[in-house]
Amino acid sequence: MFAPVKRLLKNTVFRLTMIAALLFSLSSLIVLGYIYYATVISPINAIDRDMEAEMDELTHVFNTSGATVLGRDLFERMSREGTTTFYIYDNNGQVAFNLNAQPLFKSKGTQSLWKKLTGRTSLDVRKFVYNISDPRKPGAPVATHRARGIFRQLSPTVKLFIARDVEGIMAPAERVTRALFVSFILALSLGLISGVFVSLRFAKRIADFNKLATDVRAGDLKRRVPRNDSGDELDVLAQHLNAMLDHIDTLMTAMRYAGDSIAHDLRSPLTRLRTRLEAAAHETKDVAAREALYAASEDAQELLRTFESVLRIARLEAGERREMLVKLDPKPILEDIAELYEPACEDAGLDFYFEAKGQNQIRADRGLLSQAVSNLVENAIKYTPKGGRISLQLKKLKDGRTEISVTDTGPGIPEADRDRVKRRFVRLDKSRTKQGSGLGLALVDAIADLHGAEFKFASGGGEGELPGLKACLVFPRATRKQ
Repeated sequence: MFAPVKRLLKNTVFRLTMIAALLFSLSSLIVLGYIYYATVISPINAIDRDMEAEMDELTHVFNTSGATVLGRDLFERMSREGTTTFYIYDNNGQVAFNLNAQPLFKSKGTQSLWKKLTGRTSLDVRKFVYNISDPRKPGAPVATHRARGIFRQLSPTVKLFIARDVEGIMAPAERVTRALFVSFILALSLGLISGVFVSLRFAKRIADFNKLATDVRAGDLKRRVPRNDSGDELDVLAQHLNAMLDHIDTLMTAMRYAGDSIAHDLRSPLTRLRTRLEAAAHETKDVAAREALYAASEDAQELLRTFESVLRIARLEAGERREMLVKLDPKPILEDIAELYEPACEDAGLDFYFEAKGQNQIRADRGLLSQAVSNLVENAIKYTPKGGRISLQLKKLKDGRTEISVTDTGPGIPEADRDRVKRRFVRLDKSRTKQGSGLGLALVDAIADLHGAEFKFASGGGEGELPGLKACLVFPRATRKQ
């Protein structure tokens, strides 16, 4: 369910698009913060400073001239035309206020209003709302306005409150803030949508490149990346890759032709040489000469087998016969191999076991699979001492893959050499006491690579100086698309 989301989050273009969208959104928030500061916080701070300055001025008048002079000063300020300030002055229960402050009393009442405004330190700015109607429009709905004010207790009997209506600042600021917030959400959403769209298109192009790499690695040098002739970076990259593959295909074709020619030219004289050596050995009456000729004939035959193995490995590594892979159950093939090699194990004094568990389906070429498993069994027979044990097993792993293993109780392969023995002509038998050319495991590795299987070694069922060896071929699950 979450697999598509995980793949999308791993997409480089999607992540870059989202980073760009987040940076744009962050810049929008910074702009929003600046606009909010410029349109709301800064004017509000200026109003608070003006009210504090006016309150300090009136406090100075009260402290120097008394309540009477302060009352006259306030009456003059209340009478000024166009004043937008609320004044409420309480001198021993005698309350005076200007017309601007009337809505406060209508909505709260005198006692309720003073109760709301007092009870805090005189340094606090009071934020409150009040109801007001337009006197020029009788019957108009009552509006709710926001205001800010400063209260100060000048003496035990004298109280003063100054306030300003800030609705003209807050209302436009709210609209601007709302618009900027919506634009932030839109920018983030459009960035997400565009990121998904662009990343999916980019992922499709990258999938073409990955498919090309997989097919070329499998040996299909005829595959090319489709171009859209847009001239963008990916299209230019596709052009260069296709040109490079054309050149590689030409070189590989020439090399394969040269190899086939050499094989054809050398196979015939080697075969004739072997035939002549056998004929000469058959005709000679000298026993020593006959044995020497037969030995030379076997050497020529071994040379032919080595030559054939090298060519076969080269062709497998080039991806030949990949199209021959089909879905099959390996159990019948392994049963035939077990039936074939069980007598050979008995002749060598070895115990042989075969076990197949569960239902298994793999994609394989019957001949190549048989060749790979036969090479592993022959290798086990060659290096397992008399009285040992060899087992051939087929089972399904927990992850759904199929494992074919050959386990012996021979000397095994040191862990440091397990990768090296897969190379051509590598033999750990330094004395060369065992017959072979060092190509058997290289051929198994080439067959495994052709099948997309994993060829690995582990310790076998032996002990002490004979730890044994477990050679495993692990085949991927045969999916429906295959």
